[in-house]
Amino acid sequence: MTEGIEQWREFRRARETELRQPRGWLTLTGFHWLPETPTRLGDLPGRWSTDGQDAFLDAAPRDGLSVDGTLVDGRSRKTVAETSRAPWVEFGDTEIELLRRGGRLAIRMRAQTSPDRENFAGVPTFDYDPAWVITATFEPYPDGRKVDVATHKPELRQQLPAMGEVVFTVDGQPQRLVATNIKTGLSIEFHDPTNGVETEPWRQLKFDDPAPDGTVVLDFNRAINMWFAFTDHATCPMPVTGNTITVPVRAGEKSPG
Repeated sequence: MTEGIEQWREFRRARETELRQPRGWLTLTGFHWLPETPTRLGDLPGRWSTDGQDAFLDAAPRDGLSVDGTLVDGRSRKTVAETSRAPWVEFGDTEIELLRRGGRLAIRMRAQTSPDRENFAGVPTFDYDPAWVITATFEPYPDGRKVDVATHKPELRQQLPAMGEVVFTVDGQPQRLVATNIKTGLSIEFHDPTNGVETEPWRQLKFDDPAPDGTVVLDFNRAINMWFAFTDHATCPMPVTGNTITVPVRAGEKSPG
């Protein structure tokens, strides 16, 4: 158990460091879907638009908007692939990135001096509990299927690669959840009865690829809040329909408050 606690503490230290990064999720300060007609967006100068494929910024040097260190004088164009994001424009200490979600282009602002980052005091967690380190069976899907899910933003849905199902038992109750692959490997996004009371509306648990015998280890002490718990400007996918653990999961991260 001592080894498990030490590994968990190391995981927690890395998690807190990740959240505090200069370009981390705590630096987000704004989000705008791009319109078809060149338009001022919030407090940003210039006029922003999209034709569905590319994003456009129309600006003059007096607007103070730069691309690669050069003030925009006329039109700047950029695009990104679905589910991707990339830095695009600088405005003072604010970096403006371009992203595509659900086929739509949007911009999102980041500032290292954001109040969320400067006031961040860590994420509360449940105490480490070895009972929540569970061996499960992974049942892969034979085909490369995708699932349609809602997201933190009501107007947006996403298609996620569904890799298979994890099957396990908690307190004698059988559980079966769909595992997805969101850029960084296998994970389950799940609801449980603690949501809205002790924890966020849903959480995520990442896990390693299955062993040759098809087993995987689900360490719910490492269940984390997705980015929407820290900012309104995230586009996090919700759990696949039916991904609900029927017993309270009092392990992993609590609501940041």
